[in-house]
Amino acid sequence: MKGFIISGTTTGAGKSTLTVGILAALKHLGLKVQAFKAGPDYLDPTYHRLALAKPTYNLDEILTSPGLVRRLFYEKAKAADVAVVEGVMGLFDGRDEKFTGSTYRLARFLNLPVILVVDAQNLGTTVAAQVYGYLKFKKDIKIAGIILNKVSGKNHAEHLLSALKPLGVKVFGVFYQNELPRLKSRHLGLIPATEEQNILEIIKEIKDKVLAKINFADLLATLPELTVPKKLPAIKYPDLKGKRVAYAFDKAFNFYYQEAIEYLRRSNAEVFAVSPLNDSDFPPVDLLFLGGGYPELFARDLFLNQKFIQNLKKKIQGGLRVYAECGGFIYLTSGVKVKEQTYPLTGILPGEMELTDKLQGLGYYRGKPVGGYLGKNFQKEIWGHKFHYSTYTGPQDNPAYLLQKNGREAFDGVARDNIFASFLHLNFYGKADLVKTLVGGRKG
Repeated sequence: MKGFIISGTTTGAGKSTLTVGILAALKHLGLKVQAFKAGPDYLDPTYHRLALAKPTYNLDEILTSPGLVRRLFYEKAKAADVAVVEGVMGLFDGRDEKFTGSTYRLARFLNLPVILVVDAQNLGTTVAAQVYGYLKFKKDIKIAGIILNKVSGKNHAEHLLSALKPLGVKVFGVFYQNELPRLKSRHLGLIPATEEQNILEIIKEIKDKVLAKINFADLLATLPELTVPKKLPAIKYPDLKGKRVAYAFDKAFNFYYQEAIEYLRRSNAEVFAVSPLNDSDFPPVDLLFLGGGYPELFARDLFLNQKFIQNLKKKIQGGLRVYAECGGFIYLTSGVKVKEQTYPLTGILPGEMELTDKLQGLGYYRGKPVGGYLGKNFQKEIWGHKFHYSTYTGPQDNPAYLLQKNGREAFDGVARDNIFASFLHLNFYGKADLVKTLVGGRKG
């Protein structure tokens, strides 16, 4: 098995587009490929899934742990010919001076070589100094080679290659500005792949460009063989036999970690998807997981599905536990204001949301549950991630979490008896005690 990480010199260097093309190209060449995404991002994996027609997994040492990251990587990669990890931000960008959560750290403890995507649009001979810095800054990882992206033309390419020649670094490909189709984005990042019109044609176009520019025989020959450790870090599973978990999944709600859903299933729970957009009801369950997404963009259709809303309210009155993250939190309120228009929603929780044009929460937080069923039954701190533009206006007397970041504390979310809703995203993978507490209620 071979493996590598695709990183960028900076955010926006083009690694997401090139990753999609490389995944599709490797599959086209007849190889069994397994994709991964570094960090907490939900959106890049939707493109990986379409490029490979199989699930992808997030590798996040903060939301899980370094040991669990190693376990997940080798467990899922061992059946593949090639494992490809898309990095996060620039190669060395993490949350602290120890590079925690960075692509660099991931490359180091997975012992994976890095292919560095260089944003060359404003570079001349300076490209050599920049690449030299990446090669020498940390010598405990290996940069196998680079890809030059956003090159202005043939003359520019020749100048860059000439400047890089003394370094002896492999250049696996050169891509010109606007040569590759751009993947569209909006306020939370890339548009989910399932919303992009003609996405399969776009992926094919990227794949064809990548196949024409990158010599994959040479690239793969450069990479060392990876050996799966005989013993992987341990993982605990709660016994959820007889428990049922539903999670909201449609165009409005689709922010879930594949490894977290699989973890619930491997804990013997029955897990299935429901659609607040399209379904009128769902069977009795022990937990409804309302994940993140874009309910503000589908608010009208969500509200018009009154059968689902009324049945959900009856189930909650009957004792159903609801766990909601970000978009799920929005859905449970009385409505959401988008620009100057307010759209009604379920009204299960008091207060309303407003989608602003300013980032309201970003990054990793430590959260201590202080309200609802989690506050009563789970006293441990949890690492989570926030990325939202919405603000909540409503009663503040029953928060879900006390959050901590950089020495500052703030309450977040709303918790009412069997409802726990906040802006914080969690990854359940490996969190046996948390999952057991979440799913421990009675069916509703």
